[in-house]
Amino acid sequence: MYSAKVISLQLKEVERNPCFSTGPVGEDLYHWEAIITGSKGSPYENGVFKLDIHFPLDYPFAPPRVMFKTKVYHPNVNTYGNIFLKMLNPTHFRTNNSINDVLTEIHQMLTGPK
Repeated sequence: MYSAKVISLQLKEVERNPCFSTGPVGEDLYHWEAIITGSKGSPYENGVFKLDIHFPLDYPFAPPRVMFKTKVYHPNVNTYGNIFLKMLNPTHFRTNNSINDVLTEIHQMLTGPK
């Protein structure tokens, strides 16, 4: 399956990013957990935030579903942990957006609303 190959390649890429740690939950390549730390100098500094990531079977042609599992107060996050970023909207997601790009955007979002 094409999506599994893309996700496997992107896992290797994201493992090199020091801003967060992430990986599959058990053996399920389509379900990941990630940990992001709050940006220095932001209201979230020293915070540790857990994310839940689900990749659709047609990834990278559709965006992953990413939610905060840790309670976070931010204008782009609702009370259920849903993240509102243009990049995660199916009409704006591009096939060249990797999960590394998505997590980097979320990390940057914690410095201020987007």
